[in-house]
Amino acid sequence: METKFNLQFPDAPKLDNFPEPTPNKTILDEMFTYSGEFDPEVKPENVILDKEIFPFSHDGSGNMARAFRQFNVIEPLYRNLIASRKWDDQEGYDALQSRYIEQIPENHRHRFMNVGSDAELIQKIEWYNQDMEDMEMLMTGSSFYPIMTASLFTPTTFAPLAPISVLRSGNIWKRFAKGALFTSAVIAPEELLAVKELHSRDASHAAIALGGASLIGGSLTAALGGKGFATSSKSLLLSSTDSDQIYRSAGASANPSRARETARATMEGDALAETGIGLEKLSWNPTIRLLKSDNWVARKIAPQLVDIGGMIQKKIRGRIPEETDQSVETTFRARWLPGLLKGIKQIDKEYLTYRNIVAKEGDIGRSLQMIKTSLSDLVGDRGPFLTQAEFRVRVSQAMRRKDVDPIDDGATPFVNASAKELRKHFNDIRDEAVSVRLFERQAQKVIAGLKKQLSETTDPAKKTALQDQLNTALANLTRMRTHGVNVGGEYLTRIFRQDKVLANQEGFLRIAKNHFMTNEGMNATQASAAARGVLDEVTHGKPYLDLDDASQIDWITQAGSSKARTFGIKDDLIEEFLENDIEVILRHHTKTMGTDIELTRAFGDINMRSLLDDVVDEYKKLMNDAPDANTRRELKAKMENDLRDIKGLRDRIRGTYGASKDPHQLSSRFVRGMKSFNILVGMGSATLSSIPDIGRVVMTEGFTNFNEKGLKHFFKQSSTIIKQLSDKELRQAGIAADAILGLRASAFSDVGDLFGSRMGFERGLNKTTGMFFLANGLNYWNQTIKSFAGNVIMMRMTQDIMRPWARLSKRQREKFLANGINQQDHSIMQMNIRNKGQKVDGEWMPNTELWTDRTQAMKFRKALNQSVDRTIVTPGAGDRALWTSTEIGSLITQFKGYGQGATVRVLTSGLQEKDQAFWQGAFLMVGLAYFVNEAKKIQYGIEKEDTFMEGLINAIDRSGTLGWFTDVNNSLEKISDFKIGMRAIFGDDVPKKMPVGQKIGAIAGPAGSNLTNIGGVAADVLSGNGSQETFKSARFSTPGGNLTPADPIYDFIFGT
Repeated sequence: METKFNLQFPDAPKLDNFPEPTPNKTILDEMFTYSGEFDPEVKPENVILDKEIFPFSHDGSGNMARAFRQFNVIEPLYRNLIASRKWDDQEGYDALQSRYIEQIPENHRHRFMNVGSDAELIQKIEWYNQDMEDMEMLMTGSSFYPIMTASLFTPTTFAPLAPISVLRSGNIWKRFAKGALFTSAVIAPEELLAVKELHSRDASHAAIALGGASLIGGSLTAALGGKGFATSSKSLLLSSTDSDQIYRSAGASANPSRARETARATMEGDALAETGIGLEKLSWNPTIRLLKSDNWVARKIAPQLVDIGGMIQKKIRGRIPEETDQSVETTFRARWLPGLLKGIKQIDKEYLTYRNIVAKEGDIGRSLQMIKTSLSDLVGDRGPFLTQAEFRVRVSQAMRRKDVDPIDDGATPFVNASAKELRKHFNDIRDEAVSVRLFERQAQKVIAGLKKQLSETTDPAKKTALQDQLNTALANLTRMRTHGVNVGGEYLTRIFRQDKVLANQEGFLRIAKNHFMTNEGMNATQASAAARGVLDEVTHGKPYLDLDDASQIDWITQAGSSKARTFGIKDDLIEEFLENDIEVILRHHTKTMGTDIELTRAFGDINMRSLLDDVVDEYKKLMNDAPDANTRRELKAKMENDLRDIKGLRDRIRGTYGASKDPHQLSSRFVRGMKSFNILVGMGSATLSSIPDIGRVVMTEGFTNFNEKGLKHFFKQSSTIIKQLSDKELRQAGIAADAILGLRASAFSDVGDLFGSRMGFERGLNKTTGMFFLANGLNYWNQTIKSFAGNVIMMRMTQDIMRPWARLSKRQREKFLANGINQQDHSIMQMNIRNKGQKVDGEWMPNTELWTDRTQAMKFRKALNQSVDRTIVTPGAGDRALWTSTEIGSLITQFKGYGQGATVRVLTSGLQEKDQAFWQGAFLMVGLAYFVNEAKKIQYGIEKEDTFMEGLINAIDRSGTLGWFTDVNNSLEKISDFKIGMRAIFGDDVPKKMPVGQKIGAIAGPAGSNLTNIGGVAADVLSGNGSQETFKSARFSTPGGNLTPADPIYDFIFGT
């Protein structure tokens, strides 16, 4: 007789107080449906554990419960509590003589020697059978994840790495020994309890676990501790006030020599704090190089120019802590993106209202409304309504005509309303440009350039032409100084569409010639020559101002809109040759003008000339003090490198670094087209790959804030009010705009060239990739995860601001200082929140728009903005190596921007912080990455099961926690057929022959891989040697081929 679900024994003794065991009933099994009762009717050999108790598949969710029983402290604790009930002992009882012990292998019977009754023996035999079954299922399963999860979700995981005193020790061997001892002491109780209660564990298992954990704990303590962990008592840093004064007065103070010497003495404070593994010493990007410079001026420029991604400078931990500067890059995002976002939102709302659709307030909902409208127009009859593109053109036409629509129809009221709202943004830009004298400074540069050319010219005719231009420029400068700048009313940024000009050159020349003859008094010959010159400039000149090209004085090609229009024709006469999509114009104008305004505000002019001169002067002094010629040569090379890096960061912010001198030549157009094609082919499942982003919120803010200020508010009645207030605050800080602007997706994929979308083909590709980022859900994911992170960070910031500075922990103060907020700022912000903020369900909402101190309001927003971009990794201008922004470099390293950004924002800054949240977040990111890998295996039909180590390495790779190191490792593995790399060292040591396309892709990026695949498919087709592999290659070289929702369609088409 064999009975399932029940433990059955013959002739069970009738004992008083006999506790009926609950077969296989543990805390974790409560989630399963199971019932049974003790029935002593059959022989002991029929005691079985029915596999149907586990209702999931062999490697399915049932293994999670098994793993928690065998590799987590919960089950041993439970058994220990059950055993503490102490069954009544039978006098003279010997378990080893009991008939029930016969089913236990002899070498395991010693575990039952101390059992005092049949009742206790029955329970422990049940546990024994369960343990053996669990281990068999786990060891033969295909997935290691349940074991890893169960092992990590235990109290000891969240214990400190080591005591602070140990971490601060300067002796690496002492840190290792004490860290190992501390780790073993922490986990020993768990291991001893497991050995006592689990029949699958013995002393050897405990010894291995303790030894391995001690080795890991000691190694991490040795690597991550040290002097950088403690506040140095020998720091010579000045306070922020003193330091700023030195910097601002350099070269102009009463005693510049003394100021310079003081700055040199304190320059170490601008260097990066130690990571423990020397990561801060690797000179792989321009920001890190500048922060290591021998020149104190260069060190100070870097964080003022670009967001350094949360990396900690030593001055934050100095004797008198000093905050990191808030950068021009961050200021642009916080100051100008809200206006851009509001403008685009206004256009969309007016258009939807025009179409009799009530616009949704949320960006994602409104974006979906716009998509639905476009699709409806595409497949159906839209009636008398304008398309979205036609509506945007009408808005541009209105803005060129004093914000009045030149056509009077049903769309006119909505067109005019859009134009009037956008005019506020354009006027705001104009007023700020005037306040920093941007137009005047640029006019002075034009005059200087013209004077230089005039002095070098001997041709009388050219001299006359240059003198005329100089007189006009001088008159314009006088007018600016006397009457100010008026670029309102009819003003709209002029961007030529090269494709339209080239398609109708005769018409363009005719209009230009007529303008020169009518308005500038030229004869026919002169007018024709002038018109030809304008045509050549428009079709072949740089569409941006090269700040290092002194000969480029014709500002018709300047990136910013502060250009002096040497071709002074009215826009409405050449409107057919101009960009007329108001959204394109608005984005371009905001980016170029906003950046130039903030550069001028911070450094005096967009060239940063005076600061560059200071860098050179300081190097000259260092070279004069050098002991020998070799040192002087080294210093000269360092000077050239520093100047290159500063200019590179400056131009990157402006969007001009690495830009082609002629973006419309065939090679440049190929690069842009290829990058867009790679996106359509390779980023279909990018949203799925982004799921580990969730772990970043834990990594930077900790589990408590993640839960208390994030998850919990989704389930409270107050969440609606909090969401409304926080969303408003985030919009005002330029955060979570991806559903409309798609900034993070563009940074990931290295697209968004401001100057290369003036030909029809590229415009089509840009629109397609923009729609693709909506179709694959990436823009919506980025918007959602940034909103979530922003809410958590904002509420954490306000909570800590409302506490006294002295009562904040060292880590809390460092977070403020790393984002540009010092103790004085903290006090002023506290006062503003107390007076103007709003408390909802215990959470302070800052309401910065009501603050009386606008400087502090902007400082708060900038800190919030850069904190979110650091948490939800968004590569910044200073994160990437400069060569990756050149045309060829960007093609080779496309999709590698995240890895470089993560190296700064995840790995370097995380190892500098050395807090518990970093490791918690890292574990969570790796765990989520494992799930992503499993999902992708299902998507691609991969049936091969990974070993434990392969799965772990793949999860670490997918998580992005190691930054560009995993990108380098992956390339080495593919090139070497997996003979070199992490998988060869830690995983399967069997080499794997990689296809040629993958090897080329490892070197030349996705473009090389895709071109090789396409060439292979074409060769197979032309030679008649097509096979299933040909179809497979074709499928994954087809746009949308890995788009998750389209998988079934492509599988059907290609038979894959």
